[in-house]
Amino acid sequence: MRFRIILVRPRNPDNIGAAARAMANFGLKELVLSEAFASDWEEAARLWKQEASVSAIGAMDVVDSARLCAGIPEASEGCDLLLGTSSLHRLKPERDVIPLAEAAVYAASRGAGTVGLLFGTEKTGLTRGDLSYCSAVVTIPTAAKQPSMNLGQAVAVACYEFSGAARALPRASRRAAPPAPAAEISRVAEEIVGKLAAGAGSHWAGEAQLRAIRQGLLDARLNKGAMRALKLLLRGGSADGGSGK
Repeated sequence: MRFRIILVRPRNPDNIGAAARAMANFGLKELVLSEAFASDWEEAARLWKQEASVSAIGAMDVVDSARLCAGIPEASEGCDLLLGTSSLHRLKPERDVIPLAEAAVYAASRGAGTVGLLFGTEKTGLTRGDLSYCSAVVTIPTAAKQPSMNLGQAVAVACYEFSGAARALPRASRRAAPPAPAAEISRVAEEIVGKLAAGAGSHWAGEAQLRAIRQGLLDARLNKGAMRALKLLLRGGSADGGSGK
């Protein structure tokens, strides 16, 4: 099982560097930044790589290979499963909540080969919209008086847990069916909303409706075969609907 660290709207280059260093400590290599800066992306990448090099000592290979993405759907391309991290002290959960120590076993039970672990911006964490892309919310047990952690520290704790768990996972007697990729679920949710808006009224085009449908598809735990059948149904039985996807 492979793990991808996805930082959503990070704002402090030092935290990015600390996250990269923690990944290098525990053998994780894939770092993706979603909506990292509102300014020009190439200039932003140059700046944060330059600043992060101070705190990412010995981890610049992780920083140099990091990708900048425009949003979570792009950042999650290639992931079989997305898990969002949250202390939940500001949010009432709308997804399954699992402690970090059980996250790897949960992902293995879903048949995931590549798992994306989302961390939110330093100030507010992941939003409800961000978490609607995730199959479950992962929490790190902390003291009630100080529930939130520094971004770099949270990534370090998660990387430590996953580096050991990936080696110690029990072997299942029967391999779980591969889940539908997270990015594909997001695209199909948008396709469903588009069809509903066209046929049943524009009120179906709202963000709340899209979030609810995306969460419903995730909760259904569709495997790749079931997702293929759903896409055929949406496209009137055409294998590609003229889109090639």
